[in-house]
This record gives sequence, structure tokens and C-alpha cells, in this order.
Amino acid sequence: MLPNHVWQPLVEKAGYKIEDIPKTWDAYYDFFKDVQKKLRAQGVRNVYGLGLNVTTNGNDPNNVFNYFLTAYGGQDIVTKDGKLHLDDPKVKEAVIKALTYPTTAYKEGFVPPSAINWNDADDNNAFHAKTIVMDLDGTISTEVAVLSQGKKEDYDDIVTMGLALSNEGKPVPSLAGNASRPDPEGAKNVEVAKDFLKYFIQPKVNNELLKTGLGREHPVRCRRSSRTTRGGSPDPHRAAYVEQGLLGPTLPQFWVYNPAYAQVQNEHAFMTGWMDIIQGGMAPQAAAEKAFKRVEEIFAKIPDSVEG
Repeated sequence: MLPNHVWQPLVEKAGYKIEDIPKTWDAYYDFFKDVQKKLRAQGVRNVYGLGLNVTTNGNDPNNVFNYFLTAYGGQDIVTKDGKLHLDDPKVKEAVIKALTYPTTAYKEGFVPPSAINWNDADDNNAFHAKTIVMDLDGTISTEVAVLSQGKKEDYDDIVTMGLALSNEGKPVPSLAGNASRPDPEGAKNVEVAKDFLKYFIQPKVNNELLKTGLGREHPVRCRRSSRTTRGGSPDPHRAAYVEQGLLGPTLPQFWVYNPAYAQVQNEHAFMTGWMDIIQGGMAPQAAAEKAFKRVEEIFAKIPDSVEG
């Protein structure tokens, strides 16, 4: 689950308030471009407005692309029947937009130049170093890591925000991951795996997982107080994260409907489109068509869908 993480002092240093942040998708991220401009006008040269993972390393760029894709209306790229829908005009338009916005922000200088080489930890490091005003990144481990280092003031300076609305003003569903236990074909210890699941789903065990995982998971069920408080006091980070993941709209990851999409992500097929645009000078439409060709090849080789 990807919330937005925002440094409130940097927003305020630029002359804005958190309440000034727009509610719709493009306007939301455009706001941080303006924050950067205002900071640069004050002589702040090492801070960038946006922490977008425009890279082909790790899983973060897959998540960022999928969230932009969904925000632009492309959530039917793979439907429940496991079918790929790159011929759907709405999906095609969403892919092009998801290729365009992050790369344009990068080329215009609102994303750190190093972002094309980031791994899954580098955006966190940039955020903790306060060289980016905001980061769209999974879980609230970003915030809890600060607290675990004893930086209570920094912890309180971060604002955790759920997703902006779509450009049309509609709620954008979050793509939710889940803890799972696959059974490889021919596995010899299926009963042992089932016993482990019985242990794993116990509330006490789940609670320990939540505590030791630095806020990286949502509980399936829990009392409201444990979801939203820290040490008996209201915790805005957890409250915002719970609201997004448990009370807001969600979707399963696209590979749930067809494992072929997992290979699409392994190869960073759409992120390669980002590189084609940024480094190769390719137009977003051409980069999309190139990505479509590879994605179709992958789906042709892995046709099995998940039924149910």
C-alpha cells in the first residue's frame, strides 16, 4: 500500500500550508513542483519536489507505475478473468499518461537526477535526508524508521497522506499486497504449510508481526485503538494509513488475476518505457507501443489465469 509521505516544514518554508495541497491527482503532484520552485527562489538548491521512483530497479517503480496507471483509469489492464486489455482505449490512454507524468517531472528537474538509478531504499534515504519534499512509497515504515532512530521531532514533522482523487475527482483505489503462502507443484509438506498458516493467522502472532515489521503491514482485523494509536496517544501516520488501506477502496495486484503480470514486473517492461523516454528521447506513445509488444509476448507465453 503506497501512501504519500510529506515534509511539512519544507512545505511551510515554501510559504504554503498542508491544507493548500490540491485534492486531485495531477494537481496534487504539481503542487510539489511549485514548492520546489519557491524553495529554489530562497536559495535552497539541494531539495527536489517529487520523490518518484523512475527507475528499473526493484519493486518500487512497479508500484509507482501501477498507482499512476490506476489513477488514470487503467485498472482494467488485467481483468478478473486473467485477460489482458491493452487494446482498450481507456487502458492505452492510462498507460501513456503513466509513462508521461513521471518522466516529464524528471526531465523538468523536479525529481532528483539520481532517481533513474535508485533501488528500493534510495527514495527512503533521500526522504530521510530531506532532499525530497514528498515520496510516494509503500507502508509507513518511512515514518517509523525515523522514530526508531529517536528522531521524534522529525517523526512529527512528516505528514502521511492517502492517495489524491483522480483528475475527475473520484477515489483512486490502492493496489494492496498481501502475505501469502504459495504451494509449489509437487510440494511434499503441504500439511506442515497448513499448520504454519494456522499459527500465522492467530491475532497474537499477527500483532507481533505488525510490531516488528515497523508498520509495513495492515492488520486484517483489529481493534480501532491498536490501529490508530502509539503508546496510547493518537498517531496520525497510522490513522492515515489505516484509513487508506482498510477504509478506502482497494484492488488486488494485477498479477493476482494472471501470473504473467508478475513477469511483466520482473522485467520492468513499463519502466523500460520510462528509460526510453528519459534516456532515449522516445515519445510516450512510441514507448507505450514498445512496452505493449513485450507485455503481449509475456502474456502469450504465460496464458494461465487465476479463476475464482
